[in-house]
Amino acid sequence: METEQRLSRRKFLRMSAMAAASTVVAACGGQATTPQAGRSAAPAGGAASGTSVAPVGGAGATPALAATAAGAGGAEAVASQVAGATSAPLAVPAKLGESPLLAAQVKAGKLPPVEQRLPKNPYVVPHAWLTPGKYGGTMKWSTTSTWGLGHYVQESMYGNSPLRYLKDGQELGPGLAASWEHNADTSQWTLHFREGLKWSDGQPWSVDDIMYWWNDMVHNPDANELPPDDLRSGKGTIAELKKIDANTLQITFDSPSPLMGDRLATWVKCGIGPRWMAPMHYLKQFHPKYTPSVKDYKQHSDKMDFAVNPACPTMTGWMLQEYKEGQRTVWVRNPYYWVVDKQGNQLPYLDSIVVTGYQDPQVEKVNIMAGKVDYVHGGFGSVDLVDIAGLKQSQPQSKLDLLLWDSGSGTASIFFFNYDYKDDKMRKLIREPKFRQALSYAYNRPNVQKTIYYNTGELTTGTYSPKSIEYFFNDEAKQRYAEWRDSYVKYDPEQAKKLLDAIGVKAGAGGKRTMPDGSPLKITLDYHSDAGREHVSKNELLSKDWQAVGIDATMNPIPTSGYDTAWSAGTVMSRTDWEASDGPSHLDNPTWLVPIEVARWAPLEGQFYSVRGTPKETAEKDVNPYQRKPPRLAPEPGGPVDKMWKLYDQAKVEPDAVKRYHLVWDIIKIHVSDGPFYMGVVANYPRITLVKAGLKNVPTRDDLPLHGYVNTWIHPTPAAYDPEAYYWDNPEQHASVSIGQIACALTDWRS
Repeated sequence: METEQRLSRRKFLRMSAMAAASTVVAACGGQATTPQAGRSAAPAGGAASGTSVAPVGGAGATPALAATAAGAGGAEAVASQVAGATSAPLAVPAKLGESPLLAAQVKAGKLPPVEQRLPKNPYVVPHAWLTPGKYGGTMKWSTTSTWGLGHYVQESMYGNSPLRYLKDGQELGPGLAASWEHNADTSQWTLHFREGLKWSDGQPWSVDDIMYWWNDMVHNPDANELPPDDLRSGKGTIAELKKIDANTLQITFDSPSPLMGDRLATWVKCGIGPRWMAPMHYLKQFHPKYTPSVKDYKQHSDKMDFAVNPACPTMTGWMLQEYKEGQRTVWVRNPYYWVVDKQGNQLPYLDSIVVTGYQDPQVEKVNIMAGKVDYVHGGFGSVDLVDIAGLKQSQPQSKLDLLLWDSGSGTASIFFFNYDYKDDKMRKLIREPKFRQALSYAYNRPNVQKTIYYNTGELTTGTYSPKSIEYFFNDEAKQRYAEWRDSYVKYDPEQAKKLLDAIGVKAGAGGKRTMPDGSPLKITLDYHSDAGREHVSKNELLSKDWQAVGIDATMNPIPTSGYDTAWSAGTVMSRTDWEASDGPSHLDNPTWLVPIEVARWAPLEGQFYSVRGTPKETAEKDVNPYQRKPPRLAPEPGGPVDKMWKLYDQAKVEPDAVKRYHLVWDIIKIHVSDGPFYMGVVANYPRITLVKAGLKNVPTRDDLPLHGYVNTWIHPTPAAYDPEAYYWDNPEQHASVSIGQIACALTDWRS
């Protein structure tokens, strides 16, 4: 049996950036804490060349952490703590078990035995809080998001990922790959996948499914699938992927790539974020190369989304059975899911998940409080801190326990301009640091903190997650964090006015400020029309703050359809519908730190970076950047984005973790001197998770080493906590999807 590897990531103490919580939050279990002054940590495992693990923070990382509480500090103190220890893997139990529903299918000859459905070495969920569960029952979710109706469940499952984060990102563990190794300079990585993996329709999984994605999608200019930054070297060139055999993949870069291990655990590798594979046996029928009657890739793109297409196979614990747009989705157990509990029982325990869609958030809340929902993950539902009193009052009817996990957010609701806005004159003003700094000083964050976040969290201009290792592994790290957090955070409207005057944005008729050439200045606070209360209320307050210093700032909801396309084309001025919470390291997903894709603050420059190493890098040089396909724009030589790219490219090839942290700090310095490129409110405010009484194996805040990472998609929550291990203590009372329906679903899959 192949040995599984789990390596220690950074062992640093939890830092909660919450200020004093309000009485109602504290009464529900929220804890008001401040950053720890003297932090100590166990060293993380470093890996020598040729070892079968990737060290913390990437290969060659010396330790994960903090200078000792005795006062040792700086890179030397950290670099002296090389360990090399790895966590002991969990042995695969000798006896395997399965759901009685599946056992009945086996007995009827409709499914192979469980031993044949699982790989030779199934993954064993390792979490300390897990207890043996019971099979059966349905878990009911709800949403007001059309996208979330299918994709919230997809984003809650880790089944497609080569590696996994453990212990709130402090450790890196196996996933589809049971083990992995790299050469001395980390320019070549080899992944050893579990033998006998199967897609949810029972067809064998193999490295061919990765190569199909790589050769027939990524390297096909017509398929509209760009290579993920994971597979681009620090020189900007694309890695080479080679199939060694059905279960072994070799990845070769033209330079050291120490971040590869960490990045194999980010996202869930099937929805948001980069994809890493596709079910070749199913999708070839929609691919023009394999099916000449197919003329384009639209159907291929639609069919491979298993969150809306029940026919698409998946590697996740639940598979989609039914999709009714805007109404509901039904997910049923995948009989070929490759994960077991510590007793050898195949997961998931629950038969199914049903997600109900609501058009109105208030209607959704009424149904939540009436007990029609079993589970609300803090990042997915429409409930927030303002609803705590109502949720507590409704508990006799809802039977919902209210848990408060850390958000892990570095901003809360975020605002950012489109740095690549199409209008030349407005873009020039947006790119003026003093303009953005003035608007940050004009932002009454304490009022937003009080009104929306109930005095929780820590005031911030906006950073990465306060849990990020680059902020706390020594005293200098803490200083870098404080500098970014506090830059332009002060509410000082007079200073804002002085800065605006200094750049020629002066008050004109009626007190409204104008562009430097005297023409009207109008800012639109753009956001998705279905954005939640948190973002809309924040924008209303922000608009008033900017109007108070003479800026004509107005709310501008935009229909969701077409929003992202317009943003990436530079035709939308600003954005508010997200927050920055990425971690555990800035370099695990640097998209808020450095523009490398289209969704964040410099979309056209991000698009330019994302096509580096492809034919599109040098194509259409004589075409207006906004007319290129896709629209893309090179950064100004010597400008902030150009400097960030160069530092980031250095960090990607730097084998020493401490030196990488210093390169991140150098990028942060640009955010301080030339920023803010995005504006936050508070960091690490609490988020609500609701759990129906009787639903077991849902971790509490205290079960989680860093008290949760609710908001980030990079450390996928709750996927990293394996909801496939949730179970009902009384499953017979939660069978809203009939056994007959599930049996029919399995029959449909086989056919």
